[in-house]
Amino acid sequence: MSKISDINAASGAPLLNINALPRSREVSSQRTGSFSNEVDTKLALSVLSRQLAGAAERAAVRDSQLSRQELATLGARIQMDLGGVGYRLTKPLHDAFVPDTDDQERLARAEQATAFVNGRGDNPFKALTLEQLSLIGYDEGGDFTYNERLAASRELGHRYSLWSSAIVEKARAEYQSTGYQDETIREVIAYYKALPPIMEAGFGNYEIDLTLLIGKTDQRQSSEDDPLIEVILKTVRKLEDEAEKAHSPIDPSIKPGGPA
Repeated sequence: MSKISDINAASGAPLLNINALPRSREVSSQRTGSFSNEVDTKLALSVLSRQLAGAAERAAVRDSQLSRQELATLGARIQMDLGGVGYRLTKPLHDAFVPDTDDQERLARAEQATAFVNGRGDNPFKALTLEQLSLIGYDEGGDFTYNERLAASRELGHRYSLWSSAIVEKARAEYQSTGYQDETIREVIAYYKALPPIMEAGFGNYEIDLTLLIGKTDQRQSSEDDPLIEVILKTVRKLEDEAEKAHSPIDPSIKPGGPA
């Protein structure tokens, strides 16, 4: 997974690789030339790129200042805010909210996010990376509207549901074939390690818990009532259960971990 400094915007332009951006023409005044370069740099970055860059800076400060447990608590609170009881009471206000800007890109994206969370149209963030989605969903800096953050959060849940369904099936297949689930467990650990810190923290001591399962087997060779599978299943469902409590899917027939 890309690090924050490597994040690309949906347009594909590097967020922080300033040297790769077009420069203005040289002018006689060095000061004027510096200012022109700065203007060109800002113009070369899309609005979303600049917003993501700001969110990345805030996330870096947050992650450096909070302990793992504090990050887990904050992440859980943010997810509850995005779709809990308070959201249901204030939903009309969020749906009617219009960003205080004349930028048509921001206005259109905010409108699309509102349409999406109300079951109309596509998610404006469906093409973003997992880390970009995390930057939006967990950002409380005010650059993104509530419905934009909710849309990003729902895409995160959708991605996680697809992954967890696939990893559970892989665990079952490996167990049926070898009697072990070592490779699947290592893949789960690697996946969690690659998550943004505020998401990874929500899994607690997952690395220790899962590592203890490596090398263990059950000679019954049955997928029924298999304690190893059940432990993995319980672990990979954790984020989905929390997300379901925080807010229901747009389509009530779609359950976390089920087919998209």
